[in-house]
Amino acid sequence: MKKRAILSLITCFSASIILAQPTLIEKVQPVADKVVIPYERWKLPNGLTILLHEDHSDPVINVMVTYKVGSNRESIGKSGFAHFFEHMMFQGSKNVADEEHFKMVSTAGGDMNGFTQHDKTVYYETLPSNYLEMALWLESDRMGFLLDSLTSKKFENQRDAVKNEKSQNIENQPYAMAYVEEMPKALYPVGHPYSWPVIGYVDDLNRADLNDVKNFFLRWYGPNNAILSISGDFNPADALKLIEKYFGPIKAGPEVKKLRTPLVTLPADKYTAYKDKTYFPLNMRVFPTVPQYHRDEPALDLLSSMMGGGNNSLFYKNFVKSKIAINANVGHQTEELAGEFGIGIFAYPPEDFNFEKLFMDIDAKVKATIEEFGNTGITDEALERAKGDIESSAYNRMQTVWNKNATISEWERLLGKAYTVTDEIERYNKVTKDDIVRVFNKYLKGAGAAILNTYPIIDDKDSVKSVNPFAGQTFPANPEYAGLTYTPVKDNFDRSARPVAGSVKPVKVPDYYQKTLANGLKIIGTKSAETPEITISINIEGGSLVLPADKLKKLGIPDLTAALMNEGTKNFTTEEISAQLDKLGSSIIFFGGKTSSNINVSCLKKNLAPTLKILEEKLLNPGFREDDFKLAKKQTKESVKNQETSPNAVAGKMFNYALYGNTILGLEPSIKSIEAIELEDLKDYYAKYYSPKVANLVIVGDIEEKEVMDQLAFLNKWEPKDVVIAPLPEPLPTTEPKFFLYHKKLAPSSVITMGYPSLKYDATGDYYKSRIANFIFGGNFNSRLNLNLREEKGYTYGIYSGFRGGKYNGQFSIGTSVKRSATAYSLAEILKEFKKYEKDGITDKELEFTKNSLMNEEALQYEAPYQKASFLSNILRYNLEKDYTVKQKQILNAMTKDDVNAQIKKHFDSNKLVTVVVGDKYYIESQLDKAAKDERFKENLNKVKLKKISID
Repeated sequence: MKKRAILSLITCFSASIILAQPTLIEKVQPVADKVVIPYERWKLPNGLTILLHEDHSDPVINVMVTYKVGSNRESIGKSGFAHFFEHMMFQGSKNVADEEHFKMVSTAGGDMNGFTQHDKTVYYETLPSNYLEMALWLESDRMGFLLDSLTSKKFENQRDAVKNEKSQNIENQPYAMAYVEEMPKALYPVGHPYSWPVIGYVDDLNRADLNDVKNFFLRWYGPNNAILSISGDFNPADALKLIEKYFGPIKAGPEVKKLRTPLVTLPADKYTAYKDKTYFPLNMRVFPTVPQYHRDEPALDLLSSMMGGGNNSLFYKNFVKSKIAINANVGHQTEELAGEFGIGIFAYPPEDFNFEKLFMDIDAKVKATIEEFGNTGITDEALERAKGDIESSAYNRMQTVWNKNATISEWERLLGKAYTVTDEIERYNKVTKDDIVRVFNKYLKGAGAAILNTYPIIDDKDSVKSVNPFAGQTFPANPEYAGLTYTPVKDNFDRSARPVAGSVKPVKVPDYYQKTLANGLKIIGTKSAETPEITISINIEGGSLVLPADKLKKLGIPDLTAALMNEGTKNFTTEEISAQLDKLGSSIIFFGGKTSSNINVSCLKKNLAPTLKILEEKLLNPGFREDDFKLAKKQTKESVKNQETSPNAVAGKMFNYALYGNTILGLEPSIKSIEAIELEDLKDYYAKYYSPKVANLVIVGDIEEKEVMDQLAFLNKWEPKDVVIAPLPEPLPTTEPKFFLYHKKLAPSSVITMGYPSLKYDATGDYYKSRIANFIFGGNFNSRLNLNLREEKGYTYGIYSGFRGGKYNGQFSIGTSVKRSATAYSLAEILKEFKKYEKDGITDKELEFTKNSLMNEEALQYEAPYQKASFLSNILRYNLEKDYTVKQKQILNAMTKDDVNAQIKKHFDSNKLVTVVVGDKYYIESQLDKAAKDERFKENLNKVKLKKISID
């Protein structure tokens, strides 16, 4: 009997292994003359779809799990569940403790996150490739064992986190409510899956309970409703064995049928209005269109570009060039069930505050512009310009393993078949002018649209409101969740045994070359052949720092100079330059700043020569035309006014002022300073300070050094000028903590910024060591600050701190946005954590975590072109040795607990803290008085006296 029983068990065990084996569906192979992301498509018996893309260019892997459920599967009265559940997926599972998912990935030097949209929820880890098994173990544990660890405490904590996220990122951000809540309510019929916000309504979240969360998991989070994709440096055969081991035992969930809804149509225009804390009145018109990969999608995408893309578009000419609006956007966005063709006009506020007339005039002009485009705008040239960036946009999908993983996952979710980058490019290139005419007539001409007018709040009694149209109503239980039960997964191995990382693979630090031209321009570059793209950045030292004392009343000169460099030249108008760039799919952007002016160039390799010809024209022959100057000056002044509506922008501006006062470092361009600027000031700034002697050029792309130098030969014509950067002003003296308050009436959140002037950049000195010391305090998700204020207290969506040093100065800062009702308590907790860290220092476990995280993260630092460019830029800007990253690792590895604590004692100083709070002073002051009398907070709040701050 025993032998028979053992034999039976062996037979069953063998059968279960066979049943769990994946089946190959298809291999997508490289094809000559096609741009292909090669990958394999597999499926487990439990329905899990597997996509494997092998890429050994960097020792990095990305593991992504896409669940085919978003807010589209919610119902009225239960909004926000998909996003809320995304938060719960980070709260631990049976074999992974609360917050440990983040900690394990961070310890490995990786990056992780998740996001929820209408049609999907995605979770991912990007890690050094020797941690592949750990990533699969983590993802499988929460797919199969999440319910084993759910608790009411976690539920309540994450409910608070979601509320904070909505308050911080939507209710307290200009225009966000218009896009996220108000327009969907107007555009979609009642009950349509896109008619409520992904983040949900707060009152719906308030009436949810733990059983709702469990049912959501049981209904939608089965392997049969998921796509597991891996991209990067791994062996597919080995990965399949691990996937079979960790995901194979998880049972399939209930069947999930494809969601289908009729296309949305509006028989007539539908008008609605909303008040928001904005500066520019927004007229938004949205036409309902088609879902993703509908045959009309490419033509509609190109139509939107023809109507509103670039300086040659009709909407730009009729609204921006004519100074009616600071911006006119036209775009086409599609999702799985529907599409939206949107036109957004951000108008200049009327001097008489007659917004009704303004919106009536804009509405009429939008209709007239649509009609004008139908009559004259559909041309072969306009279509050619619109098609210009199709190829470069497609190649952007291939720059990182994350991008490639996301791309093949989307193809699988939406198409369920093999697809290539070339297929994507060709469906746009096939669009004809007749197709544009057809979709214009079908979806825009004479069609009904939803029109939302967003009024700036003028009356102090008004506030931003999120209004649930079904608040207080009750609804019958959704039959989707009836009879769901949890059956624990039965494994044939010990799942609690944590995977051990494989051997560490060497990191490929980019090889590079350096040259210096006769005029002093320093050039550094590296070849990166993964995509046929070229990126160039030019950094010109100086910015506002070179302005003489008599020019401080004209702050904004570097910004306006750059703005005009983006316009026409001596030989070409703005429109002519823009047309050339559009056809090439290239971009050249100038921008000015406090410490430097910069130029960013991007193009396809095959278009490098004509793109550089345009750069030569723009850099060496700027037009500085009077009409361009007047437009740029108006736009800049209005942008400064608009910044007052952004609490984060105000916080940054006031923080610098609190540190440096009325100096070049403490002030930003103002209405008064911009008004004082004349065109001759810009010509003078360009002539004196746009100099190759203080410029560095970084180039990354699929190009050899010799060709680079040949192509850049024109830069020898750039005339060198001596540029002197004066010593920086000293910060205001601080011997005790300072606290300032900037009043934002009825702000739902308070923005808190703390810090003080600190260290300049130093790759191997105290600056680098202080960043190590800060990591556990506020430099990662599992930091002391974030675990306290977000995970334990639920005050904020996130809080971070860090040392940020440049060539000339640096600062230490702490930044967060907290719910209004927790402002005083948040201040108390931040000060408590700071003083404790200042006094007691780091623990042994924290030091171990810090070292592992920072030592391992280098594998992820050179993958994308922009990362390579940043690495090379640092070498030039700070005159670093080639092996500086090796020396950094040696320093990190050698640092002891005493070394870190010495850095903390030296560079963490609570007596120097300057705090700026942006929020409603009446709520905050009342709350602060109350909290200061509370024994729990008294010690840390007894010196907090908030003073009003403003810039004269």
